[in-house]
Amino acid sequence: MVQGNPLRQIMHPRSVVWAGASNNPAKMGTIQLMNLTRGGFRGEIYPLHPTESTVLGLKAFRSAVELPQVPDVGVLVVPTRVAIPVMEDLGKAGVKRAVIVTAGFKEMGEEGRRLEEELKETAQRFGIRFLGPNCIGVINTRERLNTTFFPLSRKLGHVGIASQSGTYVTQVQLYLSRRGIGLSQAISVGNEANIDVVDCLEYFAEDRATRSVILYLETLRRPRHFLEVARRVSRKKPVLALYVGGTRAGARSGMSHTGAMAGDDRVYEGLFRQAGVLRVQSVEDLYGLGFALGHQPRLQGRRIGVVSHSGGPVTTIADACERCGLEVPVFSQALQKSLSPFLPSTASGANPVDLTFSIDPDAMATEIPRRILESGEVDGVIIHGIMGSSYRKIYARQWKGVLDFPEQEMARMELAAVARLARLPAEYGKPVVCSCFMDRGHDNCTRFLQDRGVPVFDGPEKAVRAMVFLARHGDRTTAG
Repeated sequence: MVQGNPLRQIMHPRSVVWAGASNNPAKMGTIQLMNLTRGGFRGEIYPLHPTESTVLGLKAFRSAVELPQVPDVGVLVVPTRVAIPVMEDLGKAGVKRAVIVTAGFKEMGEEGRRLEEELKETAQRFGIRFLGPNCIGVINTRERLNTTFFPLSRKLGHVGIASQSGTYVTQVQLYLSRRGIGLSQAISVGNEANIDVVDCLEYFAEDRATRSVILYLETLRRPRHFLEVARRVSRKKPVLALYVGGTRAGARSGMSHTGAMAGDDRVYEGLFRQAGVLRVQSVEDLYGLGFALGHQPRLQGRRIGVVSHSGGPVTTIADACERCGLEVPVFSQALQKSLSPFLPSTASGANPVDLTFSIDPDAMATEIPRRILESGEVDGVIIHGIMGSSYRKIYARQWKGVLDFPEQEMARMELAAVARLARLPAEYGKPVVCSCFMDRGHDNCTRFLQDRGVPVFDGPEKAVRAMVFLARHGDRTTAG
């Protein structure tokens, strides 16, 4: 009998038996199995097929009872009418964990609800714990495990997601890759007939690779247990949730999507507050803020240092900070004096620090933030406008044929400066959040920082929002 959280074995299998793949590349199960094999999964894979002797180059078996060993996990991507017989076959073979991608159950109405009950009874008879049905699968980046419909991103991360939508596990892969956001693990829970988001929360609490937990929710099937577990988990790790069932339209859509019975928005708002769960209002914030909270130290106060080479962004950041309950304190004369060697004569070092015009990457990215953090006068720093190749390449073209432009030397200086900046949060135990209008696809500094866990948002207010959520999580962990 397998003990403990059922997700441990599902997310760390040594062997997988797969029902529903063939040699037809147009079939969903075939595409998903291809993603598992080509993604680098190191365990044994056993396809089941009634007629084919091989599937995608792997030896196929007619029944799970014919397998040379008892697999850790079974994956089902079969027609609805076949799912229950396949589960019975897996049960007879001794399989104790399963991922059921197959849809057509309670989300389809009364007949589907009856089939889901029969599926649950079959699993219970054999002691099988399972995800789904009507889910898209799971991802564990460090295990190279991907049973979903989209290829696995190579980006390792520290954000764990449990989602009642498969899209927010799969189709977001390219979206996240473009933003430098890596997942630790991703779990699509589907109809939650057996394993639900509460089980996922308990699992992520103990997973060392997961530093922040994000949830996409259309309902909570065990609200009391969720409150109990989330209270415990949110004291250790930030938990963020996007709940979309609080309107009539959202509730109606959720019912046809996963058979979810939504609840009043105000009830969920209160539940999240009691549980220490940080509620977000958009998919962008779910991932972006989850990334920031998963990679930066918690904010242990409200005092923020603000740095930029431009008056507009620092004013925007300072204004947004105060509107959101953060402080932008005037720096002491001693700190201002220590910053003055790195500031033009036209610049202000009082906080916000406005460098006006400066092309010295070391000043804005290293020397000024370091002195601010070590002063003890702030709890975190927001920096706007660190950029490298996006700016440098434009001016290299402008100066071509007129003057020798030191592009290579500037590139070296840029990366040296941001490398030192990326180390500051760990060195001082205080968060650093950036914003820049140059995205990682066009700028080497943005890409370098995000790849090392320093979030770079595409707008100043978004950086402030990240700092606000870091503060809310800091309040939670301080309160204990």
